[in-house]
Amino acid sequence: MLRKKARKSISVGLAGLMFGSLALYGCSGSGAGGDGAHQEEVTSDTEITVYTSAINEDEYGDAFKQMVEDNLDFKVNFESEPLLYADTVNKATTMLASGDDSVDVYFIDEIMQLSFLSADFLEPLDDVVTDSDISNILEGYADKFLVRDGHIYGVPADFGGILFFVNKKMFDEAGVAIPTNQEEFLAAAQALTKDGKYGLLESWDKASHLQDNLNRWCLMFGGDFYDWTLDGTKEAIQFMYDLVHKYQVTSIDNLSTDYETGNQKFIDGNGAMYFQWASAAASFDEAGKYGEEIICAPMPTFKTNKTPMSSWMWVVNKNSAKKEAAKEYVKFMATPEAQAAYMKATGKFSPTANLSVWEDPELTADLLTIEEHKLYVEEDAFEARTLCPRHSEYMDTVTGTLQEYLMDEISFEECLEKGQQQIDELLNN
Repeated sequence: MLRKKARKSISVGLAGLMFGSLALYGCSGSGAGGDGAHQEEVTSDTEITVYTSAINEDEYGDAFKQMVEDNLDFKVNFESEPLLYADTVNKATTMLASGDDSVDVYFIDEIMQLSFLSADFLEPLDDVVTDSDISNILEGYADKFLVRDGHIYGVPADFGGILFFVNKKMFDEAGVAIPTNQEEFLAAAQALTKDGKYGLLESWDKASHLQDNLNRWCLMFGGDFYDWTLDGTKEAIQFMYDLVHKYQVTSIDNLSTDYETGNQKFIDGNGAMYFQWASAAASFDEAGKYGEEIICAPMPTFKTNKTPMSSWMWVVNKNSAKKEAAKEYVKFMATPEAQAAYMKATGKFSPTANLSVWEDPELTADLLTIEEHKLYVEEDAFEARTLCPRHSEYMDTVTGTLQEYLMDEISFEECLEKGQQQIDELLNN
């Protein structure tokens, strides 16, 4: 069956949307369902609203909705998030900050999670969701994003890493081996840059994708994209510049390339190598290219083989008047069966956050990049992202400074100094 392409698009001005809304409402969720408000008893007449990625109207969507109906003793209404990520952030932030209680459960990413925790918008879940419910996830992830002050605030749904995709056809035709280290990587990129095509394709648009790739390059060089004083971070930033200006194996046009555009360019054979979130495999698969012409290779080892991973998660609105039912839904979504069904119902076909699912061939049927992710886990390649509650501002300011350097508007030294000053302001204010 044809898989629907998952959406992953971010528009400019995200920080302004999120933090403008937080400032407008004073960073305080105090609606009808807040602390001390009346809570509705869960009955067969109870209805909750879940703000989620769109559930497709196909066999997978129908199966997921039936599963929810069969396992919960109340009705669940699904409200689709906007198509654009920035619109999703703006709507969720505005609703939560205003005290709105019309949505009981939200499906959010890590950037929203940290911001909403900081603003006290979310309800603790640990009276229903236990440590065992989130025990089968990547080690260290819960401490970064799910647990605060001993309380559980979220249940992750999916697991997506930035993978190393290669155009095997281009490699085979050129007689070039897929690289396993930095030296081989650069040699392959140079050998495959010809005839108007590049050895490396990158998505560097400022809105989000530049920071994703900066994060990955920093990890590969042993740096930290929140610390520009480290040698590894400096090497990563210099290497990104050199890829364009010194080695000329990728294009400065990357700065206007988002993931959807980059995916299509890769499908069209405009680049031989591409570091991209695993969800891109759905686009490659839909185009009939994944598994043969386009494959996922092990992460090449520079100073490390590290690459970021990320999850979206289920959280409960602190303003909800139906918290008990909302928490029961979230707990159900921690089960292997529900996680696998949801990934198919939304057309993402991504690996689940619950790693135990990966060993069940029945549950993983039709999911993409399971074996690839298992290999990366075995090789200890994945690392949960380092973010701060004001990370959306990082995407506007810090990556803007990096963009200036990549475009030769400021020097390397000016870039490092200005970028670190901006990071310090985000972390210390």
